[in-house]
Parts: sequence; structure tokens; C-alpha cells
Amino acid sequence: MPMAGQSFPRARTVKSDNLTVLIEAFHARRARRILDVGCGSGALAARLVAAGFEVTGVEPRAEAIEAARRTAPEASFVQAPAEAIPAAIGSFDAACIVNALHHVPPSEMRNALARIFSVLRPGAALLVIEPVAAGSFFRCMRPIDDETDIRRRAMDAIEAFVADGEAVLLDLKRWDRESRFDDLKGFVDYLLDVDPDRAAAVEKHRAKLARAWRDNLLFRDGKAVLVQPMLCWTLARDDAARPA
Repeated sequence: MPMAGQSFPRARTVKSDNLTVLIEAFHARRARRILDVGCGSGALAARLVAAGFEVTGVEPRAEAIEAARRTAPEASFVQAPAEAIPAAIGSFDAACIVNALHHVPPSEMRNALARIFSVLRPGAALLVIEPVAAGSFFRCMRPIDDETDIRRRAMDAIEAFVADGEAVLLDLKRWDRESRFDDLKGFVDYLLDVDPDRAAAVEKHRAKLARAWRDNLLFRDGKAVLVQPMLCWTLARDDAARPA
């Protein structure tokens, strides 16, 4: 079982980004109907729709669902936590949960993975993308939200899910995601859009946040660049080996 500070040496390093990894995987599996779990305000759903996919997003926060419907009006959205996706949502060719499993309560992480698979057609893949507790992006946000433990728990849940035979690991990729911001305010606005509950910590630790920003940012083409190492597990159920 992985421990804190996981390095995942077996991960295949690629030069890519979240969207490209997803689109390439979906095309390779000829997937059309996509389930976007933990869709937030719909930015990824909108990009997947623009790439030609039929997308349904799932998100527990009502305000995020409202924003998602404005951002991606051609997609469908359902308000529900990942561990309680309703069966009536339908059946999908593939699913993704991007930067979201570590926001699921630890006791429900494996249930969330199982619930996602329950609405996938036989042989369909689930792509789980999670940030590693490392990189300049992580170090900048750490003063207001240290996700070291919760990110480890999410990765442990995925690894245990595979180790216990609940899914087959088809691929494991690693890449560095680059995020660009005009200034510290833009970075803070991004963090608050993901989790509005961080607002109090921003006010309390503003000086530490500013220091972390100064110590970690790199400027390129007039923008502040922060790097976040990412991992993507491509999982599938071994349906052929399961009893009917």
C-alpha cells in the first residue's frame, strides 16, 4: 500500500494536460457518452462538449450546478455526491473524476469509485486524475489548505480498490500541469472557486500565502506560472472475468 510521499515510480511520464489525457483516452475507447464526476462549475464539461462528447456532470453543491448549467448549457447536470450517484442517471461509455476524489469523505472514497462503475457500460473505463502533494502550486496553496493527508488518502483508496480486485489498472500516467495567473489575487480566486470554504483561511493566513507565492512562482510571458504534478489512473472492471 502506498504511504505518505508517494512517488509512483511505475507511472508513465508524459508531456500533456488534463484535457488532452481525457480526450485521447475517450477517443481510444470510442466513448461518446461521458460522466464527469465532481464537475464543479462546468469548465471541463464545456470543453468536453466542444470536443464532441455528450456529457453529464455530477456535483454535490447546488451553487456549482447552477454555474455549470450556465457554463455548459449543452451538457446535462445532476446534483449528487459521487458516492450516491442515482441509478436513473443512465449508462455511460466512460467517466472521469478530476481533482475531486480527495474532496470526497475518506470513508466514502472507495464507495464513490464503485458507484461510478455501477453506471458505466461493461468494459467502460474510469479515469481518475489526482494532484500529487508536491510542486509549486501545492506549496503556494499549503498555507491555507494543506491537502497532504487527504491527497494521500485518495491515492490509497484508488490503489486499494485495484489491489482488492474491484478494478483493473489499465494505465498510470504522470505529468506536470502548468497554471498561469496574472497575480496572487487570481490564484486566490481560483482556490476559492474550487472551495469557497477556504475564504476564512485566506484571511487568517494572508501573510503566509503571500510569502509562499513569492517563494514559488516563476514568471513566463508576463504570467505567474505554478506547476502541479498530476497522476491519472485509467481503471476498468474486468467484466469478462465476473460471473453473470
